[in-house]
Amino acid sequence: MLQPEPADLARYRALVISRLPQLAGAQFVTLAEGWDSVALEYDGLIFKFPRNQAAGERLRREVALLNFLRPRITMPLPQPILYDGDEPFSQHRAIPGAKLLADDYLMLGEGSRNALATRMAQLYAELHQLPLARMQQAGAVSVDPWMSPDEILERAVPRLPRGYKGWARKVVSGYRKLTIQGDELVFGYFDGHGWNMAFDFTTATLNGVYDFGDSGFGSRHRDLSYSNWISADLTLRIIDRYEDLTRYRVDREQVMLYTSALRLAELAEGFLSDEQALANVVHWADELKQLDRPLRPAA
Repeated sequence: MLQPEPADLARYRALVISRLPQLAGAQFVTLAEGWDSVALEYDGLIFKFPRNQAAGERLRREVALLNFLRPRITMPLPQPILYDGDEPFSQHRAIPGAKLLADDYLMLGEGSRNALATRMAQLYAELHQLPLARMQQAGAVSVDPWMSPDEILERAVPRLPRGYKGWARKVVSGYRKLTIQGDELVFGYFDGHGWNMAFDFTTATLNGVYDFGDSGFGSRHRDLSYSNWISADLTLRIIDRYEDLTRYRVDREQVMLYTSALRLAELAEGFLSDEQALANVVHWADELKQLDRPLRPAA
């Protein structure tokens, strides 16, 4: 994560107070420092500041899309306010709950896992049925592409342990063949991992999700893949329920392929430390081998 400079934090605080002078005495806490933005928190209010002009455009689009989506989606979503200008920022009330990580998921019982999967499946089903033309009018654009297969092959595969190189080459070969045609193109979340969940561990309930800066038009199967960051078991449960809700047959192999390709792309990109990125790839490849049930393709 990128740490904001003290001067930047002082500027962000001054920006908030210039619009909300009643917060002049507030003690802000740095909540998150991402590649695109910095988030500060005070008394349950989240303030999000883009790092550059491109991130500012993403923030404006996110606010517009969330305000469009909230009355149309069952899942609780943030209700942001945009303070526009030369240095735009947003404000929203935090959804109560904490992030849900892989180790947390392992502690959940069957009922809680199924309830979580049902909530996420309903979110995806509702998002994917939204008319693309209407979402374009609301401000949606295509999601960012991932690294090309050739770049992954050149920059990631040579860094893998010997026992994983063959698997990685198969992943790249499959990734190269993926296309987005017909009803594969949907408006989706494209960030449905545990860091963006507000999970209540007391009641084992998902209270809502947030961070729609990466939402947009893209592959249905890619959108269904992000819960693999928590567990492939959760993703498969989501898919089962998603199929019941949508009557759409999901190719589970393709969903897992997207996650495999993204893990390899992370290793190639160098955003994470080599040690962390390599551990992520190895852990994911091993998790796939240990799935309790075979993956079945769409009929």
